Amino acid sequence: MLFRRLGFNRHSIVLSWFLSYAAVLLLPIVMSIFVYNQSKQTLENEIHQANNALLKQVEESMDYQLKNMQRLNFELSWNLKIQELLYSGKRQLFPMENPYDVYQITQDLKLYQSSYPFVDEFYIYIASDHEVLMPSVKREDKVAFQLLHEDGIFTYDQWLSMLNEYSPQRFIALNRKVEGGRTEKTVALVSSYPNVAKKSIATNVIMIDQSRILESVKNIQLFNQGNVLILNKENQVLVSNESIPLPTDFPYDKMTGSSGLFYFMNGGEKYEVFYQQTDQSEMKFITVVPSRLYWVKAEQVRILTYTSIAISFFAGLVLTLILLIKNYSPIRRLTRTFAGKRGVPDGKMNNELKFIQQAIDRTFDEMDKMANRKQHEHDILRSHFLSRLLKGRVNPYITVDDSLAAFNLKFDTDQFAVLLFSLEEQESVSFFEFIQGKDMAEKRKLLYFIIANVVDEISNQIDYGYVTEVEDMMACLINVKERASEEQMQELMRIASEAQNFLQMNYKIPLTVSISRVHHSIAGISQAYAEALDTLEYKLVVGSKGIISYEDMALNTPKESGAGYEYPLQVEQQLINNVKVGDFDKAKQTLDEIINNNVYNQVIALPLAKCLMFDLVSTMMKAVKEIGGIQNSLMEANPNWMEDLTQCSTIQTMHQQIIVILKQVCDHADQVRQKNIQHTRQGTLRSLIENICEFIQSHYGDNDLNITMIGDHFDMKAAYLSKLFKEQTGEGLLDYINKIRIDRAKLALKQADSQIVDVAEAVGYSHVNTFIRTFKKYEGITPGKFKEMCES
Repeated sequence: MLFRRLGFNRHSIVLSWFLSYAAVLLLPIVMSIFVYNQSKQTLENEIHQANNALLKQVEESMDYQLKNMQRLNFELSWNLKIQELLYSGKRQLFPMENPYDVYQITQDLKLYQSSYPFVDEFYIYIASDHEVLMPSVKREDKVAFQLLHEDGIFTYDQWLSMLNEYSPQRFIALNRKVEGGRTEKTVALVSSYPNVAKKSIATNVIMIDQSRILESVKNIQLFNQGNVLILNKENQVLVSNESIPLPTDFPYDKMTGSSGLFYFMNGGEKYEVFYQQTDQSEMKFITVVPSRLYWVKAEQVRILTYTSIAISFFAGLVLTLILLIKNYSPIRRLTRTFAGKRGVPDGKMNNELKFIQQAIDRTFDEMDKMANRKQHEHDILRSHFLSRLLKGRVNPYITVDDSLAAFNLKFDTDQFAVLLFSLEEQESVSFFEFIQGKDMAEKRKLLYFIIANVVDEISNQIDYGYVTEVEDMMACLINVKERASEEQMQELMRIASEAQNFLQMNYKIPLTVSISRVHHSIAGISQAYAEALDTLEYKLVVGSKGIISYEDMALNTPKESGAGYEYPLQVEQQLINNVKVGDFDKAKQTLDEIINNNVYNQVIALPLAKCLMFDLVSTMMKAVKEIGGIQNSLMEANPNWMEDLTQCSTIQTMHQQIIVILKQVCDHADQVRQKNIQHTRQGTLRSLIENICEFIQSHYGDNDLNITMIGDHFDMKAAYLSKLFKEQTGEGLLDYINKIRIDRAKLALKQADSQIVDVAEAVGYSHVNTFIRTFKKYEGITPGKFKEMCES
């Protein structure tokens, strides 16, 4: 109602401005609320970041100590003396030397103790000897337990169970006895020495006191009045400052990622839990923070927010009234001026700015239409003039100089050349498919527009170039500057190459380009155009999508029209031999040399070039016939391969087609040759295995019969012979020897007067104990039991 009384309708800009300025009043309020929420979030983030940073410090401090433990564990595990004690079998072979070896190891442990001062205690438990090796001393396991861990809670059996459980490496919480009989909580690294069956034969135990780690988390406790814990991968507490005891229902399952934050309730109070997990040791570092710490500082932010809202509201209201009055005065004067020019009453205007915009847009639209119409007519006349100039059909009633000035054409020199750009229709499908929603005529018009603009821009970088459409081709007239003829030709080649590559790479438009020679005077333009046309026709020989120069064509054209091509019989036989052995690389090299020498390295007449290619196809058919077995499969895989060859329009496409067939033929020939070689090798191996079996069956009674003796007999290395026998028969060579001997022994034991000692010697065992042990391994019973069974 107020605006109507002042003479404004509801579409007036005054109402829009008033609403806009009124909306500005809401901006401080919204911003204040946003600032309050962001400030609260910032406080939260600061505490989160501080906790994460301090957790990172704990992780780095702990990681340093864990790496010391892991480094010590690595040195112990790969100590040569310890490896020899556990894995060499020396204790059984030389038991008298065992005490000295153990003494040497304890001395090495003493050196490790000096090198790792951060490690509080470590020892090695030997399961088979029930002993513990410590720096400088050796103790029985029970004595060691009493000295190190006995505290009335942790029992000897629990300690043994922990040590005998196989684990490559794990961290656990463990109590350690120190001087004065008191116990100290430690983080212990337990690592096993495995045997072949992956069972523990010895165990390293490396301990660091919890007090060392708690020193690095002191500051966290003072900062957030919360709890700091370190858990192993089984979520067992290794270290805790015990400020807030964890409840039994603590949600360990929420710690799924490498780091994160979650909430939980404990004793009616809400806590925030921050955690990080290391990749190497798989430990979790946790802080538990009371949520109430955040809201103490947030209350101050809330008061500041309400104050800023009140101030912003009153200041914004005053500013709105001042700006509304000041900004509308020039708009009102301008609309009255336009309305007077168009005869529109002042009260009939809806929105002042829209009225001004419509008036300006109409004026510019009319000017653009006039300019476009004029430019289109100018372009048509200019293109028509260039087309007639190329064909030598100049208007006799208008001088060339007047036409050049009228169409803004500039010739600095009297030297001209012509470039023709021919579109490869069959290979332009991708461009036409890319343009949607237009008919073919519009698509072709767009195609020529793109080519003309690209060629025009590239040709005018050094010389003057003018592009026009002539008989479904794009012709570029180049006004060449004065310089050496070689440089002129290089510049023409650059224009052709850059235009061709750019259109192919960016628009998938394949072009063949022909280049004329440079001619003097305007009268030579038509001759240059004729040369470019003649040159373009020669793409049938040199191939499409290339750049053909008239000078190169004239230079390489044979002087004798009846000249043939070079393809001797010995070269043909060489190609056939390469194909028959399946050597594709050599066959392709020979084929390429023939085509390069006759086609690419010189200009050859098109009929002779096609004769050469069909001669090569004939050679391919001869090779296929001599190989045998491929002709039918080749026809099935490529039913139209001969038809495709005969329909190739260029030498290059026919060359590529022949290489594809050549690859298939060579692959088949190579497969046939490899199959024959494999068949021959398998026969040889079967014969060798049969000879080995016959040799074993005839020499099983020889005490010296073993893998080495068999290898010497057949002049082969024992390891290779054993591997070969295993691959061919699926059975180890030594197992086969033992089975033959056991089978012969069973036959002898069935005789009533046979003796076990005599039977063992007869089948090649020099020691009866070895015979008994081997017999029981393969038969499940001793020879004596077997003989009793036979007699009963």
